[in-house]
Amino acid sequence: MKLSLAFLFISIFALCFAAAQSKPAGTVGQNSAASTQDHQINNGPVAEYVSDSDCTIGWSTRVPGTMTLQYGTDPKKMTQTKEALGSNDGRNYHVRLNGLTPDTRYYFRVLSAGEAIGGMGTFQTVASGEPAIRSKAIIPQ
Repeated sequence: MKLSLAFLFISIFALCFAAAQSKPAGTVGQNSAASTQDHQINNGPVAEYVSDSDCTIGWSTRVPGTMTLQYGTDPKKMTQTKEALGSNDGRNYHVRLNGLTPDTRYYFRVLSAGEAIGGMGTFQTVASGEPAIRSKAIIPQ
C-alpha cells in the first residue's frame, strides 16, 4: 500500500508539472468569440479522487465554457469522452469517470470546442480492494 501511495503521489506531481509546462493552443476559428488560449487551464487538471473503478478530475480556466474530458488507456487512442460539470461561476470543472479497470493507467486531456486546451495528463487506478486516494488539490474560486 505504501508503494501505491508513493506511486500516486509521483503521478500527481508529474501531472501538475506536465500541465504547467503545456503550451496554449491556437485559435478555434475565425468566427469564434474566444480562442482556446482564452480557455487556457490556469489550475490543474488534477486527479482529485482515485479508486479502483472511479476517478474525479478537476481543473479551472480563465473564462467559462463547455469543457469535455477525453480519456483512455492508450495515449494515442483516447476514444472515450465525458462532459465536465461546471461550477456556478463557470470556471471550475469536474469530471467523474466511472467503470474504470483496477490497477490501470489512464491518459486524459481537456477539450474546449473540440480543441485540446492543455497537455496530456495521466493517473492510475488503485488495485482492487485498496483504499481510494484523495489529493489535496486547491482550485481557486
